[in-house]
Amino acid sequence: MQVAPSCDVSELAAFPLFTGLEDSLLQRFLEDHRVLLVPAAQQIVFEADWSEGLFLIRTGIVKVRSINVHGGEVVVALLGIGDMFGELAMLQGHGRRSADVVALTPLEVVKLRWSGLQQELQRSPSFALAMARLQAARLLAMGKRFTLRGEDATTRVLATLLELARCNSDGQDPQGVIPCLSQTEIATISGLARGTTSKILTQLRTRGTLVDTPTGLQIADLKPLRKRGLIS
Repeated sequence: MQVAPSCDVSELAAFPLFTGLEDSLLQRFLEDHRVLLVPAAQQIVFEADWSEGLFLIRTGIVKVRSINVHGGEVVVALLGIGDMFGELAMLQGHGRRSADVVALTPLEVVKLRWSGLQQELQRSPSFALAMARLQAARLLAMGKRFTLRGEDATTRVLATLLELARCNSDGQDPQGVIPCLSQTEIATISGLARGTTSKILTQLRTRGTLVDTPTGLQIADLKPLRKRGLIS
C-alpha cells in the first residue's frame, strides 16, 4: 500500500457519518490520519487481527468476507464510495477484526485513528445515533444479501451487478459502470458456480440487459431488475 495526498475537513464532512459536524471536531478526527492507495486483490483487513483504524472509502470497492469451515469464501458485504469499514471492532471495544476485507478494485481509503471517534461517541448522542443508523443500514443490507441466496441464479447475478454498480457510483446509480471483475469473482460474490455465472452473463448481454463499455459492464435495461423486485 502507498500513501496518497491527505484528506481535508470538507472531504471528511461529505461522508455520511460526519455530515453536519463542526470543522474543529473533524480536524481532530483527521489527526494522524493517512490516505492509502491499495491495489486490486490486496487484503486490507484480516479476520481476528488487532487494529485501531477505521477506513473510509474515497474510491473503489471492497468485499467483506469470511472463510467457512470447508475453506470456501462467503462474501457478506460489498462496500464502495462513501462507505466505511473497521468500525465494528471499535464499537465492540476489543480491536479484533470480525472479517476479512479485500480490495476488488484499486482503492483509495482514508484511515482514521479510533481515539477521537470513541471520545465523540461517548460525548455526543447525535453522533452515536448517526453511527447506529449506519450500522442498521449495514445489517439490513446483509439480511437482504442472504435472503437472495434462495432466489434463482439469474436474480442473484443481477443483484450482484446492481450492487457493484451502486458501490462504484458516488450517487448509488443502478446504471453506474460495473468495474471489470473476473467471472470467478462475480460468481463468488453471487454464491454461484463460475460456469453458471458465465452462462447468465452471456444471456444478459444477448438480451441487451448488459452492455460492455470501455471501463466495464453497464446495466442498460432496468426492467428485469424491477420485475424481480431488485429496484422499485
